[in-house]
Amino acid sequence: MSTELSQPAEPRVVLHEISWRTYARILETLGEYHPRHTYDRGLLEMQSVLSGVTWVDYARFLDALGDYALRHTFDRGTLEMMAPRKDHDWIKRFVGRIVETVAFEFDIDIQCIGSTTVADESLGRGFQPDEAYYIANEPVVRAKSTYDSSKDPPPDLVVEIDVTSSSVERMPAFAALGIREVWRFEGKALRIFVLDARREYREFERSDGLPLLTCEQINDSLRKLRSMSENAVLRSLIADLRRAANR
Repeated sequence: MSTELSQPAEPRVVLHEISWRTYARILETLGEYHPRHTYDRGLLEMQSVLSGVTWVDYARFLDALGDYALRHTFDRGTLEMMAPRKDHDWIKRFVGRIVETVAFEFDIDIQCIGSTTVADESLGRGFQPDEAYYIANEPVVRAKSTYDSSKDPPPDLVVEIDVTSSSVERMPAFAALGIREVWRFEGKALRIFVLDARREYREFERSDGLPLLTCEQINDSLRKLRSMSENAVLRSLIADLRRAANR
């Protein structure tokens, strides 16, 4: 009988439609960290958490990815890469539609920056959000097409759909980078967190940037998706918000 002990599975990430050129650039950037990986005709599977990564190599890695949207967190030398499941994308886009529909219906100016990487070299931190929005600071970034951490404020609202476990806690990075509000879906329900004066997140029932909207209304809308179309759910939500606003 073998006495060899089984080892825990190493966290892996799978990237699809990676060109040979992009693969070569990723290896050139991260090669010295010796990530275990397999590349097979556009499919790259690799170790998902790397330690000791310099800021320069992190920036080169983002450049190597180009327009490839890879959800990730960089926290003072630790780089974690995540490949979302299909249900992650569905929930992300619907929650994004809630933000955009409420803002439109109630004449609130917003700027959506989608999954633009938010990073600050001086803090040694960066991340790619699921969705991110400027609300209070929308006038500051209006008409801009790129994010510059040396000039632009951080987004006012980040949507975080965490349907799989993460090895690197993202909330401290959000706080350090000054993200005012985080909507976090953790598999069953969405919760709203707002940054306080001590740079700590406190849970709130109502959105800070979209104060008409409560956490319960968002979760009720997510539950309704089990039996209603997205548009029908959004119409119902807007009707509820209008009734509440007119009381």
